[in-house]
Amino acid sequence: MELRLIRPEEWAQLAPIFEQEGGRLPDPSRATAAVAFDEKGLAGFWTLQQMYHAGPLWIRPDLRGKGLWRKLHAVIDGLFHRQPGTGYYSFAGEPKVEAIFRQLGYTAVPYTLWKKEF
Repeated sequence: MELRLIRPEEWAQLAPIFEQEGGRLPDPSRATAAVAFDEKGLAGFWTLQQMYHAGPLWIRPDLRGKGLWRKLHAVIDGLFHRQPGTGYYSFAGEPKVEAIFRQLGYTAVPYTLWKKEF
């Protein structure tokens, strides 16, 4: 078994697996992957993706409830070029923040978040 980092020309081998699993191939300019190859070919991979995190959001108490979050979000959202496999994450710690994210068009992901901190 050969274990190493993916080479640029090998990303295409991962695309059918992402499609089969209902995911999107990461942007290779913002990701890498540990790959395993054996005599049958690709045996496994684990990607490492660079994704932005938008948060936390804070509004001064006297301005809360006035929609300032929409204007702040527009500034953040305007930083991104719309391309498949790009975007950013935000974390909601309470129901009112989840409501904000729904209004902004975020999609809830069906995963439990785990953190590796150094």
